Amino acid sequence: MSALVPAHAAATPTTPGSPSSDPTTSLSEKAKGVGDWFSHHSGAIITNLVTIVAIMITALIIRKITLTFIRRAVDKAAMRAESKPGRFLEAGLLMGAERRLQRTRALGSVLSSIASATIMVIAALMIIDQLHISTGPILASVGVISAAIGFGARDVVTDLLAGIFMIMEDQYGVGDYIDAGDAKGTVEDVGLRITQLRDIDGIVWYVRNGTIKRIGNQSQGYARAIVDVPVSYTEKPLRVRDVMVQTAHQMFEDPEWKNSFLSEAPTVAGIESIEGDHMMMRVTVRTAARSSAEVARELRGRLLAAFDEAGVKVGIPAASGTGGA
Repeated sequence: MSALVPAHAAATPTTPGSPSSDPTTSLSEKAKGVGDWFSHHSGAIITNLVTIVAIMITALIIRKITLTFIRRAVDKAAMRAESKPGRFLEAGLLMGAERRLQRTRALGSVLSSIASATIMVIAALMIIDQLHISTGPILASVGVISAAIGFGARDVVTDLLAGIFMIMEDQYGVGDYIDAGDAKGTVEDVGLRITQLRDIDGIVWYVRNGTIKRIGNQSQGYARAIVDVPVSYTEKPLRVRDVMVQTAHQMFEDPEWKNSFLSEAPTVAGIESIEGDHMMMRVTVRTAARSSAEVARELRGRLLAAFDEAGVKVGIPAASGTGGA
């Protein structure tokens, strides 16, 4: 009986999960498995890491070159726009520099953001591909999100697109006096989404670029002062015309008003209309931008004084003048 006990004890194997098993054996086997995996895949891991780093460095270099090119191109475009004839007849060098700065900031910001986003998205997709992750579901999700955002913010997108084309075409800039339909005044700030105006009463208007259907710019090129004077029907038109021509040319040669005129001398159109007991005589003057109202007021006063001196009778309606772009 004593001989069977050792034999039975020897025949009973020790299970791995029993308390008497060695835990270091399983850990060493796991470590060996991890080491074997790294030894088999180390080449691919190093290659992927090097490729990912190269993609990131290349994307940063391309982004830097692209942003530099955009900044220079926008600055040159702004300077070419300023050099157009009649662009800044009234504004000085400071106004031109401010206008160029506004355009460069706006266009440069948009183009730089678009270029940076495009380059980084392409680089991210290339990195994801190196990690052997399918980009199909990601692109599908991004497309759905972009469509939802575009549909919900379509007014913002419309304002941004209108602002980009407005700035690229140089329709107006800081310091210009524009008529934007519902509001008109001097442009104080030009943005991609909002244009800020200050009217003659000092009220600041914020106009969305997407809502502007037409723009009347009175600060580009030249303006025209039109003065209509009602003269008595009994007066001789040629005599009245001579007085008006002489008065307009005297103002044209006046050193104080010389800068308000262009090279074209004032012209007297003659009889514009005949109404009852008076005839309407018109004189037109080509002036610098935004100077038509001042020139019209001064010319109207000089004409009335000249008519009184020459004994020309003015009609019943009060003399009036309008300035046009």
